Amino acid sequence: MKYTMMVIALVLVTSCGGLPTKIPSPFSTSVTVAPPKQPEPPVEVTPPPSVDDNFHKSLSQVWDNYFVENYSDTRAVDVLVISNRKLKADNFGCTNDQLGVELDSVTHFGACKINVPKNHSTGLIAFTKDNRQSSHEFFKILNAKSLTEASTFEYLKKSERYPLVFVHGFNLRYEDAVLRASQIAFDLKYQGPIVLFSWPAGAGDGFLDNQMITRTYDSNFKNAKNSIGAFKAFLNQVRANNLKINLVVHSMGHQIVLPALKDFALLNPNSKVINELILNAPDYEANEFINIADSVKQISKRITVYCSYNDRAMTVSEIYNKNPRFGACAFSENIDSVNVSLIDAPSLGLGHGYYSSRAILADVFQVLLGIDAEKRLFMRKSEPNSTEKYFLRQ
Repeated sequence: MKYTMMVIALVLVTSCGGLPTKIPSPFSTSVTVAPPKQPEPPVEVTPPPSVDDNFHKSLSQVWDNYFVENYSDTRAVDVLVISNRKLKADNFGCTNDQLGVELDSVTHFGACKINVPKNHSTGLIAFTKDNRQSSHEFFKILNAKSLTEASTFEYLKKSERYPLVFVHGFNLRYEDAVLRASQIAFDLKYQGPIVLFSWPAGAGDGFLDNQMITRTYDSNFKNAKNSIGAFKAFLNQVRANNLKINLVVHSMGHQIVLPALKDFALLNPNSKVINELILNAPDYEANEFINIADSVKQISKRITVYCSYNDRAMTVSEIYNKNPRFGACAFSENIDSVNVSLIDAPSLGLGHGYYSSRAILADVFQVLLGIDAEKRLFMRKSEPNSTEKYFLRQ
């Protein structure tokens, strides 16, 4: 019987798979843990090129080719001068001692080399005649050279870039106009030649001339009207030499430029001699401006006007001339009129000199690159039935 029970127990153990295995304690040092499975190496995923990548690549090549002249440091800027101011000395020069406020029957040509300091505040000109003063802080006149009309235009043709022509406004004496042209060129990082058309503006040398602004306005206005012929002659030479220019005008300079452009367009309706026409605070009758806008547009790729409700000089001019001025804003379909009332800071002066400020030059920079108004920084459309198309925001 005992033997039989042992056989039965052996059969049961065998049928269950053998003797049970002792479960080791989790605290046992003999317990081995299988090493963790090594993760698969990550697969590098490179995003496909975006539209931005393609644009950046293309634009970097464009900018490298476009920006040849370096304006990141103090530099000498060459300003070509075309002027019908009467010479006060025997030779051409770049100071008020050499060209005055009187009208001449002939036009003078020359070049001024101006030191423009890298530390100047945009729109401000600190000028010195003391060469011991820092060139990084002060504007200086470095050199002057007399040119002929032929040599001036030969130089412009060799540059292969659009010249920037600056026509200044009322009550700006010659020396200040030269310095202002150099400042605008520097702050715009302009890559082509700089040309100043300087007409006989500014107060006379006498004490009363400097004190009586009405007398100065009268004489400057008369000189502007008598300078139209000289500017038309310049435009004819631009056309004869197969050139195209960017033209920047300020204030009473429009009394010269706009009639000259109107007459030139009537005789040469298909001659696109103007690339960008940029008009700042036009001291010009608003209705007359609108009347001639179509003919001026014929010879220009685009017209941009900067105007302001806060321009006190325009208010005075409206009273004096007894008509609205375009510099106080007036709508014209074919013109990109930009109201700068929000940024012209009239509390600091007349609100008339904004054309050389940071905000305006930043927008002019984009204009010269050919960017449409709607795509430029800080530009918004005006409300329907406004006196301008756009507002430049703060």
